[in-house]
Amino acid sequence: MSEIVRTEVTLDPKAAEKLMLRGDLSELTPMQRVQYYAATCERIGLDPVARPFDYLSLKGKLVLYATKGCAEQLRAKHKISLSIQSDEIISDIYSVKISATMPDGRTDMDMGTVPVAGLKGNDLANAMLKAVTKAKRRVTLSLLGLGMLDESEVATIVGAKTISADEGHQIERKPAKAQR
Repeated sequence: MSEIVRTEVTLDPKAAEKLMLRGDLSELTPMQRVQYYAATCERIGLDPVARPFDYLSLKGKLVLYATKGCAEQLRAKHKISLSIQSDEIISDIYSVKISATMPDGRTDMDMGTVPVAGLKGNDLANAMLKAVTKAKRRVTLSLLGLGMLDESEVATIVGAKTISADEGHQIERKPAKAQR
């Protein structure tokens, strides 16, 4: 794993409150965001060089979301096995339910859905694969208690703007609002 330089981080109390209570990284400096990203990776045992997270601008907040690589690293690290429980088309929505099991026997189940109305051939096949991938990521994050968005959900959120980790580290700190 890559070596990360550790330095003491001091957060403005308002920025710390937004981070801890709302998950909003927007008031952190670029260096503090890099440190937070690295600390998050270290806490859950991920390689930050593999870019397991990217940033999302959503309703005025800057948050981390899990990429495909995040879920894959987590499944490998925790030896999570997956099994498709069901798949069906309901009202032009393809739905896949997947269960996940850890070596200690803990299990969880989640689903992934995609619209398939009017799709044929490769487009239908790709949509079905997307639903499976979505379910795999969702159940992985859920089983491990990581309440965060995964990248397959981001595209469905109106007004959400993805920001790569590289871009996110360069965003200037949003000034704190004046108190009244």
